[in-house]
Amino acid sequence: MNVVPFYFGLGIVLASIFVFFKPLHVEIDAPKRLAQIELERFEVFEVTTKGVKTMLLGRRARRFQKSYVVDDINMTDRSHGYRDNLCARQGIYEEGFVTLENDVRLRRDDGSLFETQKATYDQNSSIVRAHGAFVFYRGPDTVRGSDLYYNLESGKLRALHVEGIYTIKEQM
Repeated sequence: MNVVPFYFGLGIVLASIFVFFKPLHVEIDAPKRLAQIELERFEVFEVTTKGVKTMLLGRRARRFQKSYVVDDINMTDRSHGYRDNLCARQGIYEEGFVTLENDVRLRRDDGSLFETQKATYDQNSSIVRAHGAFVFYRGPDTVRGSDLYYNLESGKLRALHVEGIYTIKEQM
């Protein structure tokens, strides 16, 4: 029995598969960025010689090369002599700059509170910006508007489309 015709036929079949069929291109649905670290239910404290400067709590966090993405973020900042507490469903922390989304709330020591759906907070300059509609409360006063610019150090506010209820104190 001669095996040469068998191997010759097998070679022709394999060569025709190589020539006539294109390789199948399969895309795997992989995330664009892979987290370096993932944490569940965590607390992070930044401590200086004067005490706790920043406290960061969350349900879940993912650390990427230059940022942290935190679910159910609760951040307390005491770096400028007063206490600010920021809460949101999701936050992205990147080198002193925090972007907050979904049910954002900022509470201060002076009793003021504001609520919005999206805000950014710059820790270095103590400026909070609400992107879109917001409600601001300070004692019995209520202010509604859009595009809030709030300097936490000076307490000055700027906004568009402002409507408010403000209690004027009488002087005697």
